[in-house]
Amino acid sequence: MRAIAALAADTLRRSLTASAVLVLAYSLSPTAVTQLHENPVASGSVRGIYRFSSTAWSTIAGLGYNWVTDGGTNTNYYQGQRSAGLTGMVWLAAYDNSSCKQTMSDAQITQVVQTNVSGGNAGAVYQVGDEPTANGCAAGATYVHMTSVIHAADHAARTWVADDQFNDPSTSSWPAGLPMKPAGLPMKGSVDILALDIYPCQAGPCQLNMIDLAIQRIHSVGLTNWEFILQDFGPCQSWRAPNATEMLQQFQHWQGAGAIGYWVYTYDSDGSCPGNVAGSSVLKQINGLAVNPGSAPPPPSPASPPPAGTPSTAPSGTPAAQTPAPKSSPRATSSSKPSGKASPGSSHPAAGASSGDPPANPLKPTLAAIESSSLPLAVVGIGALLAVIGIALGYMRRRTK
Repeated sequence: MRAIAALAADTLRRSLTASAVLVLAYSLSPTAVTQLHENPVASGSVRGIYRFSSTAWSTIAGLGYNWVTDGGTNTNYYQGQRSAGLTGMVWLAAYDNSSCKQTMSDAQITQVVQTNVSGGNAGAVYQVGDEPTANGCAAGATYVHMTSVIHAADHAARTWVADDQFNDPSTSSWPAGLPMKPAGLPMKGSVDILALDIYPCQAGPCQLNMIDLAIQRIHSVGLTNWEFILQDFGPCQSWRAPNATEMLQQFQHWQGAGAIGYWVYTYDSDGSCPGNVAGSSVLKQINGLAVNPGSAPPPPSPASPPPAGTPSTAPSGTPAAQTPAPKSSPRATSSSKPSGKASPGSSHPAAGASSGDPPANPLKPTLAAIESSSLPLAVVGIGALLAVIGIALGYMRRRTK
């Protein structure tokens, strides 16, 4: 019996050693690191970046972004973005701001949405064209219609578009691109999320007062569920490259104005304009700052779908991407890029609400990793087996005394 007890003790020691090695190996494995990865993004806000050729999803996420362009199950990027903790907007090349016409049929738009819904990407944000009023188009009614088509195919989906009506250093010409210059925001109410791009760095100092005046106009018309787009490109056309200080100043001028998130244009070259010119360090710094410090911006509208023909005010979704490039214009407006490029899109409900919302549960990534992995169950099973061996060993030792 003493020999049996000794053998059992040796078996127990070996089992404990093997279990410890197993747990240590798992904790250092790439799988565990991926499962427990938590994007270093301040809770609540959309923090997106345009990209064109880069697929360095983990690097982008490591800078603090939680949204990128060119997403959706209708692209080859969907799984890679999800694995890195990113949400991608779905690009819809559905409007031409030169001809002022809808360029995808309702059936074609519906098909893209249905592809995302059936692929597990319901509630995506769809970037519908780019800067629709840049060349004088009265695009509001067409966008209301396209928004209703998308909502009909997926009630949880949201529409998004970049609007350059404030992207003109000659602020007396606002809204830029619209010859009749109607008061207010011509695109207000035409999409669920309106993203406003102002690229203030041309010759000489960056004209940051453009941002301040735009915020006044935004507040005067009561716009909600809006985002802003920062300039991180140049030199090209009339723009020069901002430096790191100027990038941070752009963000600081928008900060606290009530936006539900922001985008940066662009992570890499769009084919004509170099991107990420201010450096990755300042991008990471900005992503660590609150969009609306100290006070919550206007709360998003309910997630329930709006009546047919009326765009919802609640952000959500993930549009596929095709990025529009800045347009050569004395007013410094931007125009859409050729099809196939990455495009900014931002879905909000999925990324979280405004920065005034309660912080996310810090244990959520860990719990998700435990739930999605079968290894912890194996470890528990080994522990139970060792407990039985220990009990049996103790019993045999008592019998031998």
